[in-house]
This record gives sequence, C-alpha cells and structure tokens, in this order.
Amino acid sequence: MNIHHNKIRYAIIITAALLIPSCQPKQNENHTQLVVIEDALGRKVSLSANPERIVGLRPGALRLLAYMNLCDRVAGVEQVEKNGDNRPYLIAYPELLQIPFIGARGGNNELIMSVNPDVIFMTYTSVADADALEKLTGIPVVALKYPEMGLAVDKLFTSLKIIGKIMNKEERADSLAEYIRLSLNDLYHRTSSIDNVKKPTVYIGGIAHGRARNITSTHPDYPPFVFTNAKNVAVAMDRTENYSLSGTYIDIEELMIWNPDIIFIDESGLSLVNNDIRDGGAWVNHLKAIKTGRIYTLPSYNSYAVNYETALINSWFVGKTMYPDAFKDISIEEKANEILTVFLEKPIYNELVTLHSFKSLSYTKW
Repeated sequence: MNIHHNKIRYAIIITAALLIPSCQPKQNENHTQLVVIEDALGRKVSLSANPERIVGLRPGALRLLAYMNLCDRVAGVEQVEKNGDNRPYLIAYPELLQIPFIGARGGNNELIMSVNPDVIFMTYTSVADADALEKLTGIPVVALKYPEMGLAVDKLFTSLKIIGKIMNKEERADSLAEYIRLSLNDLYHRTSSIDNVKKPTVYIGGIAHGRARNITSTHPDYPPFVFTNAKNVAVAMDRTENYSLSGTYIDIEELMIWNPDIIFIDESGLSLVNNDIRDGGAWVNHLKAIKTGRIYTLPSYNSYAVNYETALINSWFVGKTMYPDAFKDISIEEKANEILTVFLEKPIYNELVTLHSFKSLSYTKW
C-alpha cells in the first residue's frame, strides 16, 4: 500500500468542503440536455444533465447524497430517516427531516412522483427492481452500490463517481475518495510496522443484526481492525457456519479460550453486555480484558447501512487504544472533527457526544 503523509492535501480537502453551500431547498427547473450514464449495475440510464430535484431510496442512499453536498437538491426522504438520531448526516442537516416524506423504506411510488424528482438514486437493488421502478414512475432510476467499508471500499468510490458525474460533482467525488485513501494509508503506515508479537489481541462484541446483541455477536473482518492491522481473535472462527460480512455469532466458550487483551463493545449492544457482566458468570471472571479494565465502547456505525465517517473515526480510536505510542500525536476529538468536516462540512463531534451517539469516545475505560 502506498503511504502518503501530506497535511497540505488534507487542508485543501477540508477547506474545499467548507466552501460548498449548505443545504437549502432548490426549486425545480426545466432541463433540455440529456445524458446517458452507466450505473453500478451496468444499466444505461438516460436523464437530464445536472438534475435539480433528487431522491435517495433504501439504506445509505440519502447519506451518499449528503456526503456529496447535495442535500439542497433532495426533494423527499423516506419515513425511516425519522428514527436516525445516531446518523451524523441527519445531525449535520436536520432540515432534511423537514422535507416531504415519500413513504417507508423504499418509498411509495405515488408519494415519490408527488415530489417531482428528476432522478432517483437507489441502493440495495437489482436490475429488474430498478427497471420496474423506473417504468412505474417514469423517473430515471440510478442504481448504486453501498458496500461494507472494510473489504470493498472501491465500490463506495464507484458510487460516489456515478453521483458526481450525474450531478456535476466529480471534483467532490474525487476529493472525498482521496481523503479516505489518505486516511486509510495513514492508519496502515502507523500500524503495519509494529511487531506482531507486541500487538495486543482484540475482539469486538455486541455487533447488531437488526436489533441489539450481546457480547457473542462479533465480526471477524471488523473494518477498524482491518484498517489498523489488529490481531482480531475472531479471525480464527469457523466461517462455514452462521457467517456473513456483517458479522456472526460465537459460543462464549470460544471467547474464553481466545481471552483477548482488549475487548471493544459496539454501542448498540452495550446495555445487554452490561447486564450480562452484572449477572456474572465464569466468563466474566475469566476474561483478562474485564479484569484489567481494558474494555471499551465504540459508537455503532451501522444505522440504515454504514455511516462511513463513523467507521473511520472508530478506526482511529481503535488504533490509538491498541498502539498509543504510534498515535500519540492524535487527538480523537480533533481527528473526528476533521473527518466529519470532510464528509459533512461540519465539525459536529461535540453535538454527537451530547446527543449520545459518540459518548463512548468521550471516555476510555468502563
């Protein structure tokens, strides 16, 4: 992996992000020029150039539009966004929830048409599904990929490029992708040369699957561990059963055998894990991470798909926790505000802490 440390490039990216206008609804205008683009599913879609009114459907679609500084063009949002109190893009742009709702997850065809969008951006779809919606509504539908960040970040960059090409935001797509690359390269550089023998073993528990889960719900390819070259004990698990990219389950006996030096808990499962620890049991007294106080909470970055900025912030927190010497120049609050400013134009770390989403990064140990 090529390593680049260039603070000037970071400053340029952040400054450019701050110069983009904030979200203010625009009125629809007539368009005459048509363009044909290829979406993430390889479909050829004909639509107006630089459309003024847009809609994002299904998990992550609205978030991508916010990342691309396009919330001023959003004509309608799904009802499910009302429950997104831990989604940074809704904290940064609460006015999105004042825009007309267009139905539950996936939207309602009639309500979508009522807000008169020029284009629909849609995630988690198929060719047949996207074609059907386009035919029913008469509105161009552009399919996007919304991947897990750790193993498929290039698919995220492709989706950003597609949006950028359609919305005349190609420079924004390139600068955001470049920032992510620089940040991941920096994490890799700080951690790849650390002697593997000296690295602590780590584990993440409480990963949510539709609802809160306890300590036995984990992720063998947890992105913040991947990005920081962590010794994740869960990579030893049998992946042939009950395994998915979003996570899987283990027996508590496996965790006792692995007995990691550090345990991280996804905030979504914090209450269940706390209850289990209070109830006691052989595993509680056995795990050295609990006995030594090396158990930490991380903000959950999965809420209607991945909050990529939160996953990246978690990666820096994980790195600083595991290898303090390699991250001694890093303030998590400053790094978090840098990331939030690049992704969402606003340094809203303190607001996220106040609203509980990031409280877990405001302290270190339980």
